[in-house]
Amino acid sequence: MSINIGLDIGAVSLKLAAIGGTDDEARLQSLCRSSESFFPAQFPAADPFAGRPLILSRYRRIQASPIQSTFDLLKEFYDSVPEESVEGIRVTGSGSQLIAKILGIYFENEFRAVAKGVRTFYPQVRSVFEMGGESSKYLRLEPTAKSKYLGIVDYETSGDCAAGTGSFIDQQASRLLYSVEDVGCAAAGASCSARIAGRCSVFAKTDMIHAQQKGYTTDQILRGLCDAVARNFKSAIVKGRKVVPPVAFIGAVALNQGVRDALGQAFKLDETNYFVPEHYAWMGALGAAMLEAEERRKRSFKTIHQLQQHAAAKKSFACSDALSMDSVQLLREQVRPPALPDLAPGERIQAYLGIDVGSVSTNLVVTDFGGNLIKEIYLFTEGRPIEVVNRGLVEIEAELGDKLDIRGVGTTGSGRELIGELVGADTVNDEITAHKTGATHVCQKLNMEMVDTIFEIGGQDSKFISINNGVVVDFTMNEACAAGTGSFLQEQAEKLGISIKKEFAKLALASLSPARLGERCTVFMERDVTSLMLKGAEVGDLCAGLAYSVALNYLNRVVRGRKIGNVIFFQGGTAYNDAVAAAFSQILGKRVIVPPHNGVIGAIGMALIARDRMMAEGGATRFRGYSLNRVNFSTRDFVCHACSNYCDMKEFNIEGEKSYWGDKCSDKFRKRARTDRQPVIEDLIDFRDRLLEESWIPPTGKKRTVGIPRTMFFYDRFPFWCAFFQELGFDVITSTNTDRKITAAGEDLTIAEPCFPVKVAHGHVMQLLERGVDYVLVPNAVNYEAHQCKVDSHLCPWNQTLPFVIRVVPQFETAQEKFLAPTVHFRLGRKHVEKILGDFITEKLGISRRRSDRAILAAYAAQGVFTDALLESGAQALQRLAETGEPGIVLLGRPYNIYDRSVNCDIPRKLRALYGVNVLPLDFLPVELEDISDVNPNMYWNSG
Repeated sequence: MSINIGLDIGAVSLKLAAIGGTDDEARLQSLCRSSESFFPAQFPAADPFAGRPLILSRYRRIQASPIQSTFDLLKEFYDSVPEESVEGIRVTGSGSQLIAKILGIYFENEFRAVAKGVRTFYPQVRSVFEMGGESSKYLRLEPTAKSKYLGIVDYETSGDCAAGTGSFIDQQASRLLYSVEDVGCAAAGASCSARIAGRCSVFAKTDMIHAQQKGYTTDQILRGLCDAVARNFKSAIVKGRKVVPPVAFIGAVALNQGVRDALGQAFKLDETNYFVPEHYAWMGALGAAMLEAEERRKRSFKTIHQLQQHAAAKKSFACSDALSMDSVQLLREQVRPPALPDLAPGERIQAYLGIDVGSVSTNLVVTDFGGNLIKEIYLFTEGRPIEVVNRGLVEIEAELGDKLDIRGVGTTGSGRELIGELVGADTVNDEITAHKTGATHVCQKLNMEMVDTIFEIGGQDSKFISINNGVVVDFTMNEACAAGTGSFLQEQAEKLGISIKKEFAKLALASLSPARLGERCTVFMERDVTSLMLKGAEVGDLCAGLAYSVALNYLNRVVRGRKIGNVIFFQGGTAYNDAVAAAFSQILGKRVIVPPHNGVIGAIGMALIARDRMMAEGGATRFRGYSLNRVNFSTRDFVCHACSNYCDMKEFNIEGEKSYWGDKCSDKFRKRARTDRQPVIEDLIDFRDRLLEESWIPPTGKKRTVGIPRTMFFYDRFPFWCAFFQELGFDVITSTNTDRKITAAGEDLTIAEPCFPVKVAHGHVMQLLERGVDYVLVPNAVNYEAHQCKVDSHLCPWNQTLPFVIRVVPQFETAQEKFLAPTVHFRLGRKHVEKILGDFITEKLGISRRRSDRAILAAYAAQGVFTDALLESGAQALQRLAETGEPGIVLLGRPYNIYDRSVNCDIPRKLRALYGVNVLPLDFLPVELEDISDVNPNMYWNSG
């Protein structure tokens, strides 16, 4: 009885390591020969365990039940090794605590287990990067003072979000129809990378869609995904710490060559100081087995059949009512497959083509003049919108090409512009208009009633549309979260090991006790599902719970209390899932109608819109034909240098006509204006930009310098601080406008998990320090003046604590004396500010109080001139709007968001340039004089 087992049970996979005594070698070797699940390994020659037999289990994914998976693996082990020969078992990993409780064995801390495994096999390692299924870790190792063994001197782990982990990569690879094993090689072979967000799977999907629209290949998108994972690990896990080589990269993701290369580039490591260990996925299991053999914590434990009994035992969970289809009307059951009329030789049907290019699916339909469906095609986009649309067009031509006379083409969806140009669309419309048009037509035709509410849930987007007499009166979309969308359900079905098409709805509708999962972020929902799986929940109960969650998430986070009518159409790809339709009807207590062709309603709407457009305008269609392979188009990648954004551009040359994708400002490669409307008021954004720096005096080069980062407080208080320090005798240096380099530097430097503007602020501070300024201003401004508000309102905590966050960045450690961080309560009035700044300047800079007081006067005067000029221009703009009867929109947001053109993607300027909108930023209006206490008596935010 001398075998010790270590089990590493994660959220996604299960690994085993078994250490035997010298008399166990034959038995363990026999196990490896008889079972493909195990293979032999060896300890280093210098280690105390050297010479003892060691076997490892092959990498095994956990599907629906970690308990069952653990039982299956141990049973396979015990089939060749008698259970009584096992001396001890120790478990580690995020999914192991319940197993430890059931078997009565010792649970080992993951960091301690990994450190033990690494120091045994690779004692030269000083830093460890680990990426697993749903978590990532960083360990810093050094020999301890008391012994020669490596100990943990610093560590970090990922939070609740699984962004940048194995499951994150799995999800995105699945969207592009790649196996996870092929991702690394595909990414490593790409010529360039698309810029993909690594902080959240939802935002990553959005970026991947945009990259598809710009024409990036799937290899380039996958490389961008790997780069994003590396950036996320550097900013969210390592958080600015100094990485000491040699570095070992462990965990299942270490097998991904794309991520491996991206991490090496991110941390400037090479093969001399960075490597993937042979047993990259087994360090935790090895460490647990060795610690058990050394420490002998628990020697009496239960048999593995306790796992089976626990899995079979019925457990109680918070449940919802069983799903029912009683109030769900499936119109698809009333529709027969479309049939073509008999045609005379040479006769063709007057037809219209609608295309809906979405993030997950691409849909093509052909209708006749009466709106009757002739052909529908539902395809997965697969990250290849051009290729997939071409496949659909070729299918239409092969089946119907000689019978159709295409008179008009319309495109919609996230890829509508690009595909519209390629196919020669006659009209390109937004999804709201397309879905409303399609739903209205289908409802009137089949149900003889007017649809008044549309629930549309696609692969990534969700839409709510309220209709009154055929006119859209309200609509909204999901802002970012994909928890209530089809791709979320598909990912969960894959995790549960079932087919989303064939099994999910059937299992959910059969459940008598749907698990109550709530309606939260995709990742948190996954955690809930994982937790219930660990507790032994039935798959059907989880499916029903997920259906409820999608419906609840949609109603609470998309609809948000808007009026829901009585003729409800549920459409989009997710409407194929009857369980979700049942959940909606159960929650609302209303009839929910699932139309026929529910996945292609948007495409039907576009075919109808194209028909109406061509009838109204006449002329021939722009349709280029059924095969995009016959369309002469080429692409070219380049970087635009028109401004500091340095956008990655994609040029499409389609039959001699060029179009450009990827630019943020449209200055150099301006797209066609969407409207002939021109603003009637001046460009207030440009006016404010000029006014902001009006009091700034160019540096003389002979004075001490104060750097003011062009971020956060800069956009509303620069006149104050500029005048203050100039009056004190300093040259004021500002950082440049936010650009890609500043943003990337900020993301690398950030230690905490702040919002994007705060990350950008780090990059601005770094630029000023690199330019050699004597001081950098990062004030601890607690609040600003508020004329009417009686509540003690504040600036946001990140704004207030910016100087403290900046100071703890390791790269700024040598610049501590350069930071000027006075604590200022502007709300307490000029006398207070005068005293606080006077004391600070005297102590920090040795400047007299008299001079400081003069500087305060100059600062308030400059800020007053700035504020008065804004209000005067705002009044003139309002008067001009009143005289012309033109509408205007008020731009709401904190100044550092609405005036930093890189942070806001230049949206204010685009509204004006592309749509002719009269844009009025909030601080041009006299809102400070308004008393809102009757609306909100406790407005505790300064910008509220």
